[in-house]
Amino acid sequence: MKNNSFTVAVLGAGNIGSSVIERLLKLDNEIINLNLSKVLVSDKSKNRGFDKGLLTTDFNEILNDEKIDLVIEVLGGVEPGKDYIKALLENGKSVITANKDIIADCGSELIQIAQENNVCLYFEAAVAAGIPVLKPLIESLRGEELKRVAGIINGTSNYILTAMEEGSTYEDALQQAQELGYAEPDPTNDVEGIDAKFKAMILSLLCFGVSPSVDDVFTDGISNITKEDFDWAKRLNKTIKLVSQIDNGDDGFNARVYPVLVDSKHPLASIRGALNAVLVEGENINQLVFSGPGAGAAPTASAIIGDVLSACHQMVSSQTNWYPLRTLKSGNKEFKDVQSSWFIRLSVKDEPGVLATIAGIFGENNVSIESVIQEGRGDNAELVLVTHEAEENNLTSSIESISDLSSVSLVTSNIRVFI
Repeated sequence: MKNNSFTVAVLGAGNIGSSVIERLLKLDNEIINLNLSKVLVSDKSKNRGFDKGLLTTDFNEILNDEKIDLVIEVLGGVEPGKDYIKALLENGKSVITANKDIIADCGSELIQIAQENNVCLYFEAAVAAGIPVLKPLIESLRGEELKRVAGIINGTSNYILTAMEEGSTYEDALQQAQELGYAEPDPTNDVEGIDAKFKAMILSLLCFGVSPSVDDVFTDGISNITKEDFDWAKRLNKTIKLVSQIDNGDDGFNARVYPVLVDSKHPLASIRGALNAVLVEGENINQLVFSGPGAGAAPTASAIIGDVLSACHQMVSSQTNWYPLRTLKSGNKEFKDVQSSWFIRLSVKDEPGVLATIAGIFGENNVSIESVIQEGRGDNAELVLVTHEAEENNLTSSIESISDLSSVSLVTSNIRVFI
């Protein structure tokens, strides 16, 4: 850094990296004086649309260049990016990353390394791409006691669910998402909730000071959701969304990811297509909702450039501890103890006593029923129930016992209700 001028390097020149580099090269010097010095790539011979003299295949050229103040990591995956970020921070260079996998894996460790070396670590784009949510959570709401953070933070799954709400089957909606580039050829991380889980882990760290392990966050995806589930949701004035939910109440902290029925008038119900949203609840703010484009090269690059400007401001003012982590005020709560409400569809025999038997099993497990609808006759009548709130383990035990009844041919689906 010299006279408020900053030298920057970028690790990676893929889809997002190229968009970031384009933005850096066009950034107005009246905003900030940035000099792009080096770009780390695996192949220098490829035409990337900018000066090949910037390219290097040797990370050490960036690590040991004393002129470089700030490094942007957009390599993807955990390795080698994690080791690169650690080395850069320890060597006195500030780092910006959009890599949710790395921050979920060792975010608290990286924050500590940055603080120990009096450098910046920013990762706004790691959770909701172009939606500026982390800075408000950390800065504007630092004095607020947060109770819950919930969000639609995977654009691929939300696109698929929106298409299904409009009449598509899951298979057709997934194919559409792949054709549009929202879903990868192997969509597992998106449709099974893994991507949303990593982002929930980051939000847990920043909002509640907890860094849960991958195994601590219960995760269920959308691949078993059917068009018929949406038909029933519509009849109940609801829709279905994949939601990451993090609660911090008097009874403890828990983070989880699963599809839920959301009331059609709830703010999350209006988040459609590939858009994302993060809902925040606190003692004094009631409810805030941040929404916008949560994926794509351009929105992600926008968040990264915002982090660049913040980091440069921090370096000029010699501020430290941009991420002052909160302290959890209550202990962890296991998922089996979480209070949930379930929507359940059963295929049953239409004969006397079936409903009474099912209701009896729920009662034995301390689960009460909010509503019941039965349709059809014969051996495959459909029974639809919505429960009141009950502990997850009691709901699970109830379904296990009900599925063993001779009068129940199939538990067609069970989806949690957003409460």
